[in-house]
Amino acid sequence: MAEGNKALVRRWLDEVLTQGNLRRVDELFAPNYVLHDPSFPQEVHGREGIRRYVAASRAAYPDACFVVEDQIAERDMVATRWTARGTHRGEFAGIPPTGSRVTATGIEFDRIVGGKIDEAWVSYHLFADSVDDPERVTRAFAAMHHAFPDLHVAQADSITEGDKIAFRWAMCGTHEGEFMGIAPTGKLVMAMGIDIVRVVDDEILDYWGEFDVMGLLRQIGVTP
Repeated sequence: MAEGNKALVRRWLDEVLTQGNLRRVDELFAPNYVLHDPSFPQEVHGREGIRRYVAASRAAYPDACFVVEDQIAERDMVATRWTARGTHRGEFAGIPPTGSRVTATGIEFDRIVGGKIDEAWVSYHLFADSVDDPERVTRAFAAMHHAFPDLHVAQADSITEGDKIAFRWAMCGTHEGEFMGIAPTGKLVMAMGIDIVRVVDDEILDYWGEFDVMGLLRQIGVTP
């Protein structure tokens, strides 16, 4: 079942998001499908919702290509880490088109019910660079705790396969310190993230993480 679920998610990323084949939506998605994408102000519901979501994404990045980097599956859940590349031709998440070639990294959790994708959570990083910096995670956590001193993080779900663990989490905190050059607003914010770690002998050897920066910036009034 795990391999079949992985293949189903790969088809979504390849046939629908990359190739734009909307005829596959009925075949791949449950009628009551829900997508939680923090870069969009509203949740995506149903097959028509996912068609509109794909159409909006492809209008912004018409040549986007999604490549699966890794997958982890357990029970009815699949975590997929991917890289997308495309040209920014239309507005996306309030960002006007730049005409630039863009690389985005993302991780998504998909729940499979009855052989179809029933619910998904996705977190991604627009305009990602390709250089891994082991110190970046430490700096990011320090910056978050400075900006949100009452920060609280709770795990929402997890998947384990082999030596890898994927987990989805939610955070909330009050914006009381400078964040990415933005003065404190005093607003209570909520955001989502998804991480994958590789653990050997109780030590984390590899880490991949995606955090809802766009949603957080929207909540403190930086982006529309």
